[in-house]
This record gives sequence, C-alpha cells and structure tokens, in this order.
Amino acid sequence: MPVIKDKVDFGLKGVAGDGIGRYGSAQLADATARPDGTLSLIRTAHGLAKIELHPTPKLDIYGYWGLEYAWRAGYQGYNAVTVTKTAAIPPTPPTATNPAGTPLIPATTTTTFSLNGIGGYGNVAANNSGCATEGVPINDFNPSSGSNCAGDIRIIQEGTLGFWYKFYQGPKGRFQFGVQYSYITKNAWSGTGGVPAGGLAIGSKAVDNMIFTSLRYYIP
Repeated sequence: MPVIKDKVDFGLKGVAGDGIGRYGSAQLADATARPDGTLSLIRTAHGLAKIELHPTPKLDIYGYWGLEYAWRAGYQGYNAVTVTKTAAIPPTPPTATNPAGTPLIPATTTTTFSLNGIGGYGNVAANNSGCATEGVPINDFNPSSGSNCAGDIRIIQEGTLGFWYKFYQGPKGRFQFGVQYSYITKNAWSGTGGVPAGGLAIGSKAVDNMIFTSLRYYIP
C-alpha cells in the first residue's frame, strides 16, 4: 500500500492455521504424534510487516519485521520400552597386584518400561537442560549429536534494515550496491525435564546478528 506516492510504501501480511509450519521461512513442524499414533496438526501463525522508502530515484531504504509462532501440542499417555545392552567383560589372569585375577562379567540386557509418559510438540516435561551446551563435532562432516535439548520452537522473529543504492541506471543496464543488517531471535517452549524438583522450567533462547553486502548488475 503506497503511503506517500513514489516515496513510502507499507505492507502487512499474515496467515494462521493448523499444519502450515512448512509454509514459513523457519520451516516449523507441521504435526506431532498423539499417544495412540494418530497425527495432531500443530497450530502456527506467520506475520510480516514492511516499510520501504524511496528518498531519491537512486536510493531505496527498507525495513522488515517478521515472526512465526507455534502453539503447544503436548499430550500424556505415551508408553515406551527401552532396551539397554552391556557387553561382556572377559576375565583377566592373576597378576602380582591382583593374585586372584578378575572373573568373567557376563553381558547384560536391561528392559525399562515407561508408562503414561508426556510427549508431543512443546510438551511441559521437555528437557532443555543441554540447549546452552555446545557439543564436540562427531567428525569433519557431522556436527555434535547434542543431548537434552528438545528446543521445540515457540516463536522465531527477525528484524531487518537495509538499503539499495543504484549508482548507474542507463542503456547499459543497472549497477546497484546494498547493505543489510538482520537480528534474529528464537525462543523455545519451556519444559521441566532435567530440572530438580521445585526448579523453574527451562526455555532455551538463541540470538544471531547478520550483516550482508551485495553488488549487483542487471542486464538491460
């Protein structure tokens, strides 16, 4: 919408619904599984506001602010079976310091049943205790596997300011130069997993600052 003709433009758009996370820039989750195995669509909302200024024919200045929000979709009633296997430890022969040696320790298998568990997207029992810990990469091609960080996104936001300066416009095309600064924040749903009894639920947060430059040529 033009606020001042050829000088100031303003725009606003938004969309909300169930299972539309994939249609946003942040690619939020579309669905989670209920305890009975059926899918539950996650409700999300996306919004973007922008203003563009055109002080001169050669200069454009712009500002954008956008957000994406996902509601909780947590449930109780999940059942899980965990099987933990321990390899056998072979015996060791007698030594001067241990005349009897050590006996064979056989392999073991432990099965744990978890009944009526809490799960789903943004569930209140999520464990975010390790979200602030940077793990060691697995190898040159794979990052850390991470641990104890559900990190289900509640809201992700980005603000951007920038300009384009068209230093040549003519029969040979157009040259323009631009600089952009972006500030992004991501907040996860809080959860009580990994927190001692009586402690506050943990909700992780990430912040990033970005600067971009660009030099472009447009063919006439």
